[in-house]
Amino acid sequence: MLAAPAMAAGGLVVVGASTVSATPADALTFVASRATSSSLDKAVVGTTFGSLLTLFDSTSAAAGDGSMIGTVVNVTVDSPPKLVVQMKIVLRLSAAFKGELHLSSMHAMVVPSPAQNPIAIVGGTGQYANARGEGTITYPTPDRINFTLNVAN
Repeated sequence: MLAAPAMAAGGLVVVGASTVSATPADALTFVASRATSSSLDKAVVGTTFGSLLTLFDSTSAAAGDGSMIGTVVNVTVDSPPKLVVQMKIVLRLSAAFKGELHLSSMHAMVVPSPAQNPIAIVGGTGQYANARGEGTITYPTPDRINFTLNVAN
């Protein structure tokens, strides 16, 4: 059986945050649930999948929404096989955060797994128009994705 993400509604995503305003090297954290998701039942190279996310801050207050689009670029010969995915993630943050963060990554998606996969902050809008940085993405349970982000403006 392929190790694939749970794409059912109700999954969680955690993104890293300690403050509302991002200054150089700030860590950001959000919790998100999947509002809608596409299936990844029979993944082969070229399979695209996506999710619409609802974001919450670390106190469970509404913090915005987002989207996650991935494309399978390889299926390994490991047992079980691993999906190597290229991901594009947009976090559209609430008015308190004043902008969007745009993220990108290519990694082996194994669900569940505590493995930390690198993710890049490649830009954004508003307060984050010049944002750069990096972080990690993990899949600790089938229903949860953790992002830890270190933002530099």
